[in-house]
Amino acid sequence: MIPARWGSSRVPGKALADIGGVPLVERVRTRALAARRVDEVVVATDDARIAAVVGEHGGRALLTEPAASGTHRVAAVLDEIDADWLLNVQCDQPGLDPDHVDAVVDLLHAGAEIATIAAPLRDAVAADPSVVKVVWDAAGDALYFSRAPIPHGGPFWRHVGVYGFTRAALAQCAAAPSSALRRAEDLEQLAWLAAGLPIRVGRVDHAEAALDTPSHLRSWTAHPPRIP
Repeated sequence: MIPARWGSSRVPGKALADIGGVPLVERVRTRALAARRVDEVVVATDDARIAAVVGEHGGRALLTEPAASGTHRVAAVLDEIDADWLLNVQCDQPGLDPDHVDAVVDLLHAGAEIATIAAPLRDAVAADPSVVKVVWDAAGDALYFSRAPIPHGGPFWRHVGVYGFTRAALAQCAAAPSSALRRAEDLEQLAWLAAGLPIRVGRVDHAEAALDTPSHLRSWTAHPPRIP
């Protein structure tokens, strides 16, 4: 599932940003479809323009009401999806690696109820607040996500915007109340941790930068990734 909204605060209309002649949402959808362990890729959106573009490219889009987060948007269409596990693939990853999607599915197969992944991050990028960092415990469960460079002195790991859930865990995440840390960092997953919901973190070797700012958009426009 790819949650996509029009009202991005930093890059308005980001989901339909033109990157090498292909809208961002379609680039992400196509790359997610290339994952071996995914049965279907659906876009959940509150905007008819985004839904129309997805349909024009042969994809399936479901319209939702405005939602507090991407995960709330995915949960809003839970009853329309027949699957034991659902993924939230954030619509800001024109360079999404299909193998990363499969890696999250592998964590669910291994027993995780909520799963995500992280990739090594260069020290020079760690101070960028648009890049989310994550630390985890000895069992591989997330301790904290932050826009600040954590842990102090590194090594730093970038959180990659792909989540996997069991159906029950997705409903629990959507029902989790907001928390002071969630509001301070503007990161929905901190509300899940505050509610006592463990998030298993897998590691991958590398991940492309997300598209979070106008400068990121200029960079991706200048160097569009290939379509699988």
